[in-house]
Amino acid sequence: MQVNVFVVGQNEGFVVAPCGAPLPGDEMDALGEVRFGWSVDSEHVVPKLDWMGIVKDIDARGYSIVPHGDVGGLLGLPQHELNAVYPERHIRYAA
Repeated sequence: MQVNVFVVGQNEGFVVAPCGAPLPGDEMDALGEVRFGWSVDSEHVVPKLDWMGIVKDIDARGYSIVPHGDVGGLLGLPQHELNAVYPERHIRYAA
């Protein structure tokens, strides 16, 4: 599932919602400042979060709130362009 991640306040937490889905204004106003952060495919993220719980929240109310400390689970896996930055992770591809 392609999702948008919105930052709440000064990185106090995150709101996760399907791409293109509108966020409910009243509920977002209660959170304070909510701004777009990034988009990510939930199938290509670091497996540090309970994505089933996030999906259940999205099904129930259209979005999910994730605490600040769980940001690592909302980031995508490193892409192939990072081979030069992290060569030790890609030694198996060396000739």
